[in-house]
Amino acid sequence: MNNRTILGKAGNFNICVDEIRLSSHSGVVMLKDFIDRLGLAEVLENEIGVKQRQRGYRDEEAIEQMAMNLILGGDSLSDLEVMRGDEGTLQLLGYERCLASTTAGEHLRKFDIGDNKDLVRGLRQIARKVRPLQTSKHCTIDLDSSVYEQSSKRKEGSCRTYNGEIGYHPLLAFWAEEGELLGTHLMAGNRHPSSKASWFLREVLNNAPPVKGLSLRADSAFYSWDFIDELESHEITYGITADMTKQFRANIEKIEEDRWRPFGKDAEVAEMRYAPSRREEHRYVVKRVWLKDKKTEEGYYRYHAVITNDEKKSARRLMKWALQRCNMENLIKEHKSGFGLEKMPTQKFQANQTWLLIGQLAYNLVAWFKRLVLPKQYHKATIGTIRHRILNLAGKIVRSSRQYFLVLSDKYFYKDVWRFALKQLARLTTRILIRGFELPACALTQLILRKELDSLRDGASWQHALRRNYCDVRKIKSGLGQPLCLP
Repeated sequence: MNNRTILGKAGNFNICVDEIRLSSHSGVVMLKDFIDRLGLAEVLENEIGVKQRQRGYRDEEAIEQMAMNLILGGDSLSDLEVMRGDEGTLQLLGYERCLASTTAGEHLRKFDIGDNKDLVRGLRQIARKVRPLQTSKHCTIDLDSSVYEQSSKRKEGSCRTYNGEIGYHPLLAFWAEEGELLGTHLMAGNRHPSSKASWFLREVLNNAPPVKGLSLRADSAFYSWDFIDELESHEITYGITADMTKQFRANIEKIEEDRWRPFGKDAEVAEMRYAPSRREEHRYVVKRVWLKDKKTEEGYYRYHAVITNDEKKSARRLMKWALQRCNMENLIKEHKSGFGLEKMPTQKFQANQTWLLIGQLAYNLVAWFKRLVLPKQYHKATIGTIRHRILNLAGKIVRSSRQYFLVLSDKYFYKDVWRFALKQLARLTTRILIRGFELPACALTQLILRKELDSLRDGASWQHALRRNYCDVRKIKSGLGQPLCLP
């Protein structure tokens, strides 16, 4: 046991520490490769300018490290210390050093409302790099709000919410088909979702994919005529849960019995036209379930109504589609608990908004990684499953023959998942950005560009550099290589 420090004994094992390069999160090497292919650091460097001095961590370094902390299971800034003490993981991530928790808090507090707008723009640019690789032909936006409970009223905007809890009331919008978080916006606990719904919709549409059909589902918190008018102005198909007012319920009870159709085992569905005061008629689809009062044994109907501008779907199909919005509760749970984003880390409102946006980045990096890199059975897996099976894996870093090797156990059960993921990473189309132009990256292109780096800096065009090397841009095929950004 030379040069080893004995800490103690547990069971049959002596616990000791030694100078050896290990990682407890070996799977991050694939995630980091995927992030680098997206050109995350370059985008954030171009869009964000919070830090003024040259010393210390750059903005893109701090944001990426905080996002990676969330992905690996850290639910507070203090959990950065775990990653900071794991030299093997830092080497796999390509970090020479890691933020201290106090430094991360100071960095968050430097963000103001303008800086957060820059960060939103940066997230939008990253998402646009992924859009060509996504295959969904339709975008269903699931819109909701949720109470993020806090333990203190000292945090700016943290106050009593509609359910009596102390906390915030952020807005969230998910792309149902891809599991992507299209937008998040922090609101004070006493704010109603409808107060920012129209503005938030416009922000979300800036992030939405360029597909032909857009549709939106939301609960009764967004049953606002200003919001409905906004949706119709953008020609978005919507299904929004309607408020069950006395007058509205009275109109539902007037629906003839022969118009109700079976819906599932115990429910029925029908539709009607209804025009609230000073509004045009809209289509409403209504579901009813027969229940009995436990005390009096008297029977009654419970109704659930959805307003829509979809005139094509049958009442049964539309209600089924609208109720699929309930899956968003699982996505919010993943956002809150899986990524540890419920508790805000600072007392400053804009700093906490920054934290929420970094959480959006972390959430989407994992969502894209699942869809574009991992096998199909992992496309809807939770972050807990991804960590347990892929990310949180022990590995030994070895240097031999001037190469680095990450050594995994030969008993590891999910080796086939790694083989599949590594092949997918090699096939991903990446882009090289030079003086405003983008072209596919491959090993040949990388060699040419590195060879011509000096001439490019002297002002020669990249087209001329490629031509001198007998390489036509149109013939370049995507392959291996990292995004390269030249000055």
